[in-house]
Amino acid sequence: MKITEQNNCFGFGQLRFVIAAILFFAAGLKTHQLATVPLPPPMQGSIFTPLLEFLNQRNLLIIVTELEILFALILCFGIWRRWTWLVSLLCFSAFSLVSAMKGFSGEGSCGCFGVVTVNPWITTTIDVIFVILLIIFREHSNFSFNFSVNEKRKLIFVLIFWFVLVIPSLFVMLSLKQVHVSLGTEMTTANGRKKIALEPEKWIGKNFPLISRFEPHTNNEILKQGTWTVILIHADCPKCRKLISKMEKQTTINVAIIDVPSRTPAVLPKTLLPIFKLDENNDWFVSTPCILELSNGICISVNENP
Repeated sequence: MKITEQNNCFGFGQLRFVIAAILFFAAGLKTHQLATVPLPPPMQGSIFTPLLEFLNQRNLLIIVTELEILFALILCFGIWRRWTWLVSLLCFSAFSLVSAMKGFSGEGSCGCFGVVTVNPWITTTIDVIFVILLIIFREHSNFSFNFSVNEKRKLIFVLIFWFVLVIPSLFVMLSLKQVHVSLGTEMTTANGRKKIALEPEKWIGKNFPLISRFEPHTNNEILKQGTWTVILIHADCPKCRKLISKMEKQTTINVAIIDVPSRTPAVLPKTLLPIFKLDENNDWFVSTPCILELSNGICISVNENP
């Protein structure tokens, strides 16, 4: 009896407006991202990396963004209530799976809200909550595409309004040219393993490309904010060890260490500086130590002979 009374005062008829607002908000932020900045590549080294790379394709994200706007408009006007309830349930189920994959891969942000950083586990929790709410407050109307004259008018208005929004948003999103930042010289060996010779001098003025190549479960997002002095080192490099000791005394700047795996096993010296390690799925080659200056994730200078 209590459940029935609750459903009478709140149900999918009200929940759909909340879902529409979230979709409009997410689509707006993704449109801003796609129109202003290159897409950050997914983290490497995870079993989910190939799928996340597919989902991170620019054209696919543009299509998804425009469909989110269309679906939000349909939700607002209450057309095909049973079908929109089902699509909402499927969407948030898919959103929760993608966010969970990003969480397991060590991504610092879910990417749902463009450049706004949100922990994937937070969005996974929110998505699961909406899945539960949709199951509880399910729509009881029939699965039918039949609608009245009034609903036909609503659908025509939705499509016109959608096209009005789509044309300018498509223009701004397609106007940005995606710039590929090369790590350096890459070659694949007979066993399928990649050898990558890093060329930091080519990164100046571009997004720091190593952020997506760290081992999973590292807080790589901090390097995208503020100014950082980043040092590429080999654990078995004596000069690198001396430089780490020297940089630890710098209290006025943010310093981070990037450990480049080498064939000679070695242990890094103890340090309070944040350490990131490149994934060991590839063979990395670079002259160390190498100092780079980052500003909001952009490489602004490189010193290969400190």
